Amino acid sequence: MKFIFRVDASVYIGSGHVMRCLVLAKVLREEGYSIVFTCLPQKGDMIDYITQQGFDVISLTSPQSVSLPKSTEDYIAWLQRSPLEDASDFLSYVDAADWVVTDHYAIDKQWHKKIRSSLHCQIVSIDDLMREHDADVILDQTLNRRTADYHSNGLVLAGTQYALLRDEFSNLRKQASKRVSPTANVKVLVSMGGIDPPNATLRSLKALKNQSRLSFTVLLSARSPHFNAVQQWCSTSKNAEHIIFSSDIAGLMLEHDIAIGAPGSTSWERACLGLPSVIIPLAENQVDICHQLVKSGSSIKVDLETIEKELAPAVNNLIDNWDEYSHNNFLLCDGLGTRRVVEKINGINNEYNATL
Repeated sequence: MKFIFRVDASVYIGSGHVMRCLVLAKVLREEGYSIVFTCLPQKGDMIDYITQQGFDVISLTSPQSVSLPKSTEDYIAWLQRSPLEDASDFLSYVDAADWVVTDHYAIDKQWHKKIRSSLHCQIVSIDDLMREHDADVILDQTLNRRTADYHSNGLVLAGTQYALLRDEFSNLRKQASKRVSPTANVKVLVSMGGIDPPNATLRSLKALKNQSRLSFTVLLSARSPHFNAVQQWCSTSKNAEHIIFSSDIAGLMLEHDIAIGAPGSTSWERACLGLPSVIIPLAENQVDICHQLVKSGSSIKVDLETIEKELAPAVNNLIDNWDEYSHNNFLLCDGLGTRRVVEKINGINNEYNATL
């Protein structure tokens, strides 16, 4: 049985959509399914990285010209063409699939309909925005999201119990629960995602440069437009280490006391390991997640515009109330979401096979 993923990464989209699709794809592969990715070639596309993970990748037709997003909500610019044009291009490369999995804010109900009518496949739509879909399964791992938030005849998997996390996160929960509140030397993990367009990473480091009890591990990829500036800052700092990539994010989180990051998919990884966080929303689509995390008592929000003034007090607040914030994080996510999603998909396949 073949699963085709339609997902993109770029300097504007970031890496989160591809990374969570890879988590799902690896577990599906363990179940014996055939996996193929389809991606649009563009700057920061991660196609080589997906290939390095052992998956076949179909590169779709490159856009003739590049359209720059007018805002963080300009999702059509992410796609570089209309959804129906993308669907037609997809079908020119893909002639058969049992399941198509989409994770893209520009891919919509019309895209799903066109693919379904042509391939007669089932569709999984991974979403965070409560949009309308024509999908057999809708997956939205946002905290406090409910099935009723989607008007769908398909199966809706809503909430952090379906968060797409690798097994190592659930495996390390017991060890993470034994951590104690930090005292003199507080280890801070700074990770704003792979791209960080507004350079919140460097602004955060500068805002905290006089906090002598803090030491920093900075995770930022070479695909970021601010890579060189961050690398230079860390190289001249006595208490900051820059990491380009980590194959063991769970282990890295376990080594730290608090985190500073964007409220994207990594939020559920931090929550699973009880890692208190200051969250800085970098895009409009992160605002709702940010609100839910603050409401849960697991994180403190600082806006981009107020980093210089509010970040240091927020970090100190997090440290002073570390036990409470850590406890509230553990309550949000147990790290078993990927297995639950695959169990649901297996159930649908078993029901279908029983009718043959």
